[in-house]
Amino acid sequence: FQFITLAGFHQLNYGMFELARGYRDRQMAAYSELQEAEFAAEANGYTATKHQREVGTGYFDAVSLAISGGASSTTAMKESTEHDQFRPAAE
Repeated sequence: FQFITLAGFHQLNYGMFELARGYRDRQMAAYSELQEAEFAAEANGYTATKHQREVGTGYFDAVSLAISGGASSTTAMKESTEHDQFRPAAE
């Protein structure tokens, strides 16, 4: 929960400013660098690399499946790139 909304405002805007500068200077490498930093932060509990899960897509899929009796054609997670890209690490 964000108690100091002004801090969130500044962090969001500064982060986007830096990403825009990165796009200007390094093109898509800037986005790759951002993703690499996010993946590294998972060791500290960061979870937003799985963005569809973060925004509740799975919940809305479950509601859709419950309403449709399990035959919904509008669910997002099962065929999502996120579902295909993120698999449990091999033991």
